[in-house]
Amino acid sequence: MSSSSEGAEGSAAWGILADLWRICQTVLDDSAPALEAMGLSPKSFFLLSAVERAPFPAELARIMHLPPPTVTYMIKQLEGIGYLERRAEPGDLRKFRLIVTEAGVQAIARAREESAANLNRRLARLSPEEIGPFLEMVERLSRP
Repeated sequence: MSSSSEGAEGSAAWGILADLWRICQTVLDDSAPALEAMGLSPKSFFLLSAVERAPFPAELARIMHLPPPTVTYMIKQLEGIGYLERRAEPGDLRKFRLIVTEAGVQAIARAREESAANLNRRLARLSPEEIGPFLEMVERLSRP
């Protein structure tokens, strides 16, 4: 493969990545007022949603690509509005586990509904024949 075709492929790949980013940003921007009404920002919504699979602050910082102080600040905010609790980790009293409260579970569900509705408005631009293959491709590409 020549370097000029590699450059074109890299440019195309970058364009796809930029378009995906714009879609995500637009959906989150459209969802922001509903999230804010629940006391959430888009980042805090994703952090709250991630607690079940990463219940420790250091894990959250790693999987969300955020600095630990930012995660600590967001955790304190989510605790303050009653969406998260800290519990001592048995066997290691220096460590605590985050638990999503019932109010947090409800907030996650409402925020997911809102963001899904906003994404569905974008997906409505596709024909019914395009949606199935598109969703399949996105799922396939999102696998590790």
